[in-house]
Amino acid sequence: MIEKVGVLGAGSMGAAVAALAASAGLEVILLDVKGEGDPAGPARRGLERAVKQRAFLDPSAAGRVQVGNVEDDLPLLAGCDWVLEAIIEEREAKRTLFQRLAAILPPQTIVTTNTSTFTLHALLPDELGAWRDRFFVTHFFNPPRALLLCEVTAFPEGEGERFFGFVRFLEQRLGRRALLVRDTPGFVANRFGIYALAHAVRLTTELGLTPEEVDALTGPLLGRPRSATFRTIDLTGVDILVLGTRSLQESTGDDYAVPDWILELYQAKRLGDKTGGGIYRREGEQQLTYDPLQRGDRPFRPAAIPGLDDLLRQPFPERLVGALDLPSPYGDYVRHLLGRTFGYVLARTRDAARDIASVDRALEWGFGWAAGPYAQMQFLGLQRVRELLQDAGVPVSDLLALAEERGGFFRDGRVLDPASGELIPEEQLPSTRRTRQIRLREALDRQGTHDLGDGILAVRVRSLEALPELVAGTLAHGPSALVLVPAFAGLGYPYEDLLELAERGEWETIEQRLVTLQEALRAVARLPVPVVTALDGEGRGAATTLALWSDATVVYLTTPLGFPGATAGLLPLGALAALRVRAEAREHGLQAPLRAEFGVVSALTAFLASERVESAQRAGISGLLGDRWLATMDRDGLLDAAAGLARALARSVPRRPLGDAVELGTAGEQVTAGLRLAELEPAARQVVEALVRAVRRSGNVDDLLAAERAVLRELLRDGEYRQRARATLQALAAARR
Repeated sequence: MIEKVGVLGAGSMGAAVAALAASAGLEVILLDVKGEGDPAGPARRGLERAVKQRAFLDPSAAGRVQVGNVEDDLPLLAGCDWVLEAIIEEREAKRTLFQRLAAILPPQTIVTTNTSTFTLHALLPDELGAWRDRFFVTHFFNPPRALLLCEVTAFPEGEGERFFGFVRFLEQRLGRRALLVRDTPGFVANRFGIYALAHAVRLTTELGLTPEEVDALTGPLLGRPRSATFRTIDLTGVDILVLGTRSLQESTGDDYAVPDWILELYQAKRLGDKTGGGIYRREGEQQLTYDPLQRGDRPFRPAAIPGLDDLLRQPFPERLVGALDLPSPYGDYVRHLLGRTFGYVLARTRDAARDIASVDRALEWGFGWAAGPYAQMQFLGLQRVRELLQDAGVPVSDLLALAEERGGFFRDGRVLDPASGELIPEEQLPSTRRTRQIRLREALDRQGTHDLGDGILAVRVRSLEALPELVAGTLAHGPSALVLVPAFAGLGYPYEDLLELAERGEWETIEQRLVTLQEALRAVARLPVPVVTALDGEGRGAATTLALWSDATVVYLTTPLGFPGATAGLLPLGALAALRVRAEAREHGLQAPLRAEFGVVSALTAFLASERVESAQRAGISGLLGDRWLATMDRDGLLDAAAGLARALARSVPRRPLGDAVELGTAGEQVTAGLRLAELEPAARQVVEALVRAVRRSGNVDDLLAAERAVLRELLRDGEYRQRARATLQALAAARR
């Protein structure tokens, strides 16, 4: 079991991995070179940079990181279960560091390198042969908060129980998409992704296109990120491109050369966004582009490619086909780029990857491609791929011939095995579990419901008001439990509609809408089967309320939660009632008056704290996720975790205080004590005082819900409140953009 982690190197990558591990609840020691004056200064600055760049998925986790330096503090690593090396990409520097660690680390400590260039064979000193069964590559992608891919490999003798247990740790504890690769230079993602990027740059001048035109062709049109080619280079750094291609060319012997004009930018230290400009830069109000033909800046010129706008309105696979037939030189560019990329992938897959599906996953997970090269070739058709290779002057690989013999790279749930040349079941591939989880989430988005096994149904909920009809329909299938996955627009409450109705004085309609919203929540609490809410993406407002009315909650660690704007009057109907009932139920052993007082104070305290929730962990501790909750960093496995919790509940008899007609004690007159109402703005104090009056005398759930409606109706009658509420909604919408 891994509970303590050592990270060597506090650069952008090392500090980010340290933040990731600390966010997972692990104790972390972060070391860097020794600083002058402050020996731990470089590591401390790396940690501060990680906080500023939001590398911590749980902001409060920074306190779990201890900083130091590699000269004085290496002995601190003796108690670590895993030590990650993330220093500069210099072979001898890494080997020297490993030699120093050999005298410190106990034999059970796992040691990994975050190299993106060197192989394990190149990095392990001969005298450290005993490390071969615990020395692995963990190639994280930056920033880890957004890019989940982590390429992993080991020596052949290291691929045992410890290695595969470590891979599970990366997936389940750190939320990585761990991809097993071969021990070759560049591994899979960089080897193929950087090759495609380098040739996209080279073809720019070979075919006489502008940077703007290339970015228009190599973004969403080809199923790649909007930053496309040159904007991506500016974001990551011209230096990263130059050094990465140079290293890969030296280590593989393959053609990664970039044109001279890129080298000129590198030598001029015009490296991209981090230096104020690279291919693109801004001068005052003017956007400039570096023209590779003129070797100088000129005003930015948007691309004008005939037929491009029409293609971009089509689904991705159709866009890809249409891009091949764009008029010259644009169609020529696309055909040559795909021909070179496909040819290289076909020629080098056996060297770098364990299977062809891993190639696709690496480019999808690490470079943001909508579909990997093999999926693209399968869609285009193998005859068209053969033509692209020939047009680009690329030799036709025997792997393409094998695919032609077998009827494709993928067929009937099977995938072509490059080693045997046979089609094997996709379930046998190491990446299948992660791929299945990702496809499950995609299927739920498309279909609205999905069977998670054992009678557990996942339901995508897009409207709170439609929830009763939705769950009633699922009950016809006889589920053992339900997993509700909300995807509400905005905060999930019809605040704009209510404000408009109030302007027109339609109070009966307002009351009907409010009752409908509350009855949707009561329908959840009355279901005859357990209900788990799974929160991912936007979880504030009605999504958090839904969690409070469910039997249990599973939440991705960075999901926004709580009730923003609540003290400005954007009252989340059902939330305060749920908080009050749950708080009082938890303290059922107290005498009735004290229990009631405790319930009201706890509910209002949690309500006030809910406007700004730093993490899912903090939200759970404060009571905003109900009584049973699980925060996870495994985003892909969120539905699996929810299904596991639902299975456990289906075998039990959960307490459901919100579904019972329990009598609540009547609170006394000291409800506001300790709530610090004086610290609130006058408008917020008005809202909270109205809530205090409403919930103080509520004797059961019906009373609580009626009190919430009464408070909101009272507020809606106030013109100043309506104006303030609209401004709050606009500010929240702007913050989301």
